[in-house]
Amino acid sequence: MAQYEAAMNVQTSIRPGMSVDTYYATSENSEKQMHATTTDNRFFINLPSLNSGSSSTVTFNPNEGLAEVILTLQLPQPAGNGGQGLALPEGWGYQMIRRIGYRYGSSQLYYISGDQNLLQSVSLCEDSGKKQQLFFLGGQALLDINDWADAGKRTAYVYLRLPHSSPALSGGALPFPSDVLTAPIQIQIDLQDFKQVVTAVTVAGTAPDAVPTSLASAVINWTQVTMQDAGDLVARRFDMSKHALTIPLCEGWTQEEVQFPFTSGANGSFQLSLTGCKAGDLKMLRVWFTNPSNTSGPGSIVEQSLWIAPSQLTFAINGLIYMDSSNGSWLLTNLLRRRQPPVLTYSALQAPGAAPGAFTAVPMASQWVEINLAQPHTRGDSQEVALMHGVPVMNSVLNLTGVMPVASQNFVCHVEYVLNCSWMASRGSADFVF
Repeated sequence: MAQYEAAMNVQTSIRPGMSVDTYYATSENSEKQMHATTTDNRFFINLPSLNSGSSSTVTFNPNEGLAEVILTLQLPQPAGNGGQGLALPEGWGYQMIRRIGYRYGSSQLYYISGDQNLLQSVSLCEDSGKKQQLFFLGGQALLDINDWADAGKRTAYVYLRLPHSSPALSGGALPFPSDVLTAPIQIQIDLQDFKQVVTAVTVAGTAPDAVPTSLASAVINWTQVTMQDAGDLVARRFDMSKHALTIPLCEGWTQEEVQFPFTSGANGSFQLSLTGCKAGDLKMLRVWFTNPSNTSGPGSIVEQSLWIAPSQLTFAINGLIYMDSSNGSWLLTNLLRRRQPPVLTYSALQAPGAAPGAFTAVPMASQWVEINLAQPHTRGDSQEVALMHGVPVMNSVLNLTGVMPVASQNFVCHVEYVLNCSWMASRGSADFVF
């Protein structure tokens, strides 16, 4: 066979690799499921607390594979004039979440912020169309009393980006095998103060209606993947008090975001020393900037998810520069590393000129920066995982310098560290291994 290949084409004799039939289905170009499974999307539970600023904990008992988890929120119709002077931008459901906590088995309780939940969800989508639809389903814009009267527009569908899950089908995540646990999986959802989310402004001397103080409903739905033959479960075939199961994460583990307030210089420049990064194999940083005046709350237009992009950015570890981007060239660099750019089409609110009137939504670019430190790698198949190393950091000095588009302006730099990590499940619990 090898002589025939060499005679047909010299390239086949000098290139390493496995010969694959591209005409017939063979064992080299076909895959088959080893253990037959069934997917159920019928499970739901109501969030215990619906009040503004409250915290709720939802428990998932060990019952095989936990896959996607989504949260459906619905706001009540405001009292008074039915929403006069009140508005919400597109994607408001994500803004309603201040923080998400998670504990698998008896592991530690870890957190990500609501901004991180949105950022990771849209960043992991395969294409821009899916990204925008995910954001759109997170809540349609509420601009006038007619919108507030529409129960469909007051409903938002929020994807909960947990460590085991991914919104991507291509290169997506495996379900978490909770059958290896003896303690439940817990998800804690902290709601934002609704006054920090809902825009409430006086229009032509008319005071706005009161901001709702609670949700009308909040329901968590989750997908469960179960074995058709329970005898195939790892916990049935092995003594998990003596064995351990490694569960890779689809991308990596992210710490709760670290915030760095600063004031841009006369030419918009800034220089930050980034702290709070856990020791480990750093694969990537996600960086986004907000203007505090956009998130100040009552009496002003609230733009929680409007992220401002720097025009220049330089990142260094221990003095060694890993990214140097002049004139925003990071936009193209980030696009080359993914199927879609790190840009979200955001609808900025503008108040009406006269009462009752309607707010208007102006499309704007909401942008973030991904500083990649690992070698690019393509994952094409569903639920395919790969371990790609980054830069080892331990007591390292991380510096971020750049130029913002507005000089002498207050900003907040939000930084998310993404590290290589795997779950290690044994003795009824699971925890991260870095």
